[in-house]
Amino acid sequence: MTGSTVRASDDATSEDGAGLEPTQAEIDAWVAKERERRQAWLNGPTAEEREAYAQRLHQRRLADTFDEGEAMLADQVRRGMRLGREGQLAAEGALALIYRYSRRTYAELVRAGREWEEETSLPRRRRRVSMDDEGA
Repeated sequence: MTGSTVRASDDATSEDGAGLEPTQAEIDAWVAKERERRQAWLNGPTAEEREAYAQRLHQRRLADTFDEGEAMLADQVRRGMRLGREGQLAAEGALALIYRYSRRTYAELVRAGREWEEETSLPRRRRRVSMDDEGA
């Protein structure tokens, strides 16, 4: 031991170290204390200890649930941002393709659209034309 001095008591004059051993009273006190500790362990937790454990367990489960919900929310936000960006890129790409077409190609697309509308639309109702136009 550094920095401390060991004093030998007047009783410990023998060289076998008999004075360094605990007394019978110290041993009995330790035994009684150990019996109490073991009996308390055998009896189980007190009502307060059980309540405190249940509260800690409840808090831990709430924290875990909150962490899971927070992770799901972050994932949804990330997915939404990605889909929004992909939609923006798709719209920009479509406009770029339309812009690259020449006016003639664009006119062909418009003509093809009109033809498709004419083919798929319902037949027009025929209007009657009066014959009285000659007399007016």
